[in-house]
Amino acid sequence: MEKELTLFKELFSDCPNIAILHIDNSLNLVDTALEEVRSRNEGNIKYISFVDESSARLRATAREYEYVILGDILSYCPNRDKILKLIYKAIENSGNIIIIEKESNNNKDEILTLLDDLGFMASNTIDLFEGYHIFTAKKMHHWGNGL
Repeated sequence: MEKELTLFKELFSDCPNIAILHIDNSLNLVDTALEEVRSRNEGNIKYISFVDESSARLRATAREYEYVILGDILSYCPNRDKILKLIYKAIENSGNIIIIEKESNNNKDEILTLLDDLGFMASNTIDLFEGYHIFTAKKMHHWGNGL
């Protein structure tokens, strides 16, 4: 697991005062890796415990976070597109979204389609943690729905 967490940390570029949002459904899979990224960059992490779809509805300022990590929440949200639109607004231009979903949710193609349809660029999956899909995508300024 240590090797996988080291590789996961490589998804994050060094950015002084990094701002990370982590909405997690009790996976606690990457918490230690995120703390290391935060510490290395003297940044901040906002943790939100996922209970239901309403806990994932943000009241964030536009372009507030460089990275947003969603830990196994989309399968439990009937309005996935609305949640991802709110997340899109909260991400800095050229910021990143990282989605962790259990393979058993069987929603890989649906999530990739949603990311593309909502204007995220370079969406792909990474096989890193056994039993989980890791999705990454980028918000690009003036591409798709970029602000």
